Amino acid sequence: MRRPPPSRATIRDPRPTAVGAEWIVGFHAVLAAVEREAARVEVVWVAEGTGGPRARQVLDAARAAGIRFRATPRRRLDEVAGGAAHNGFAARLAPAPFADPSSLFVLGGPACLLGLDGVEDGHNLGAVVRSVAAFDLAGVVVAGPHPPPLGGAAAKVAAGTLPLVRIAHVGSLGDFALAAKDAGFWVYGAEAGGTALDRLDFPERLLLCLGAEAGGLRAKTRKALDGTVSIPIAGEVESLNLSVAAGILAWEWRRRHPRGES
Repeated sequence: MRRPPPSRATIRDPRPTAVGAEWIVGFHAVLAAVEREAARVEVVWVAEGTGGPRARQVLDAARAAGIRFRATPRRRLDEVAGGAAHNGFAARLAPAPFADPSSLFVLGGPACLLGLDGVEDGHNLGAVVRSVAAFDLAGVVVAGPHPPPLGGAAAKVAAGTLPLVRIAHVGSLGDFALAAKDAGFWVYGAEAGGTALDRLDFPERLLLCLGAEAGGLRAKTRKALDGTVSIPIAGEVESLNLSVAAGILAWEWRRRHPRGES
């Protein structure tokens, strides 16, 4: 598929460019941070009385990386977890820079980006990141006035995959979509009534936009779309959860464009 003529759009990258220090919770999230992002981990908490192979694995990894750790009352972990299940493990991370949005365009060959338009639910964000990591997509672009929190529920649901995924933050997904077109990407939105995914000729370079849990895609994003795609589901079911839909679409794109394809 040939990309239409460039629109000469620019990306307006909002500030700040990094999130503040944050807490992540859960065994998998904490272990992944210690093993893959040791320079960012300021301290590891293990709930008092927590033992067994998992505790030894986390503490051994922290010792090897030279990271501080301490036994902490479980109520303190409850506080920083904010309702997420922590299983006795938490870690405080220094600010994490987001990827430069423009850097997502320079990847050669087939590339699929997932654009999230105003998605605020941490569980959905974490699940989308996990799918992007699983299918080795090019990255995630989260649009909205403020950078999304990458700790708490997002890190817990991502289950240690946050360090594996390029995550960029932009103010307007519509502006980013126009810039993506200039870089040779096609832009599709996931919406009911769109072309069924089994009938769509998935482009090699694709920005796939998904709307917020309640409001859907913003009007500015809609205007930038080349088309829409839908997932056929039973008539008795109104819609799919955002992260479930993202996972299905990500898998289908990867099925059409296997790793190593030129």
